[in-house]
Amino acid sequence: MKVYKISDKNLIETSFESSIEDNKEKYWIIINPEELQKNNKLFKFNHQTIFDCMHNEDTPKIEIYKDYDFGIVNIIGYKQNYFKVSELDFYITKKYLIFVCKNDLKMFKEIEDDVITKGTLSISFEKILYNLIDKLTINDFKVLSNLEIEISNVEEDVIQGKTKDYVSDILSLKNRLLFLKKHYEPLLDIVEDLTENQNHLLDENSIAYFTILLNRIERLNRKVGNLRDYITQVRESYQSQLDINLNNIMRLFTVITLIFSPLTLIVGWYGMNFVHMPELKWAYGYMFVTILCISVVIICIIFFKKKKLM
Repeated sequence: MKVYKISDKNLIETSFESSIEDNKEKYWIIINPEELQKNNKLFKFNHQTIFDCMHNEDTPKIEIYKDYDFGIVNIIGYKQNYFKVSELDFYITKKYLIFVCKNDLKMFKEIEDDVITKGTLSISFEKILYNLIDKLTINDFKVLSNLEIEISNVEEDVIQGKTKDYVSDILSLKNRLLFLKKHYEPLLDIVEDLTENQNHLLDENSIAYFTILLNRIERLNRKVGNLRDYITQVRESYQSQLDINLNNIMRLFTVITLIFSPLTLIVGWYGMNFVHMPELKWAYGYMFVTILCISVVIICIIFFKKKKLM
């Protein structure tokens, strides 16, 4: 557990016992679920929220109570073809801002440094929350740009008719975009509820800064929607390309069938073996039929090329 006393210009690390005795200052606490459960007699949080902290809820949300807010956010680690998710739970009371995490996250050290050195807000609950949500989304435009480049590369290959199965690539891109959609939509609700500040736990003068985050997340969510439409168009283009290739194969088979149909007729005709068929005893009968078959093939090929069927 780490406990910081919040002053206007600094974060002062202190003990949990000192924070309990002090009723004038505000405190930022980083705690694990077991420690939270152990000290819940002091906090008096809803037991369901404690249960959510003890287990992986995964779905970002915020719940507004009379004396505190409880929220869950997901910290996304971006890998090449998938997202790694770490859950972070938080409570906001009049006195405490509590981050409940199951893993040691270097993000907290970055937040601590940013809160002290950057921004126009004095050090406060609002500034710490602002920095947290800012770090959750600050690099996402780059991630979405990389996804857009991936989709564009797939589209280019599909248009060029490259013979590769792109189904797995398209499904991977769709799944990643769906994951981001499920990430941003509840995050929008969280920031919107923080902005509304229904139970007046946050400083009204600082709430406006969350509007910046709200607008950013809305843009990210729209970008995800646009990319989902884009990948759907690429999938349809790929399906059309597959249909065209299949049609070309079927057309080739049809042309071959049509070329060999008259040859089959000729073979069937001269395979009847009637007694009074003069060609059977003709010295040039075999050569005649051979030339006839070749002529039929050439005439069919010329006809199909003229009709642009080959």
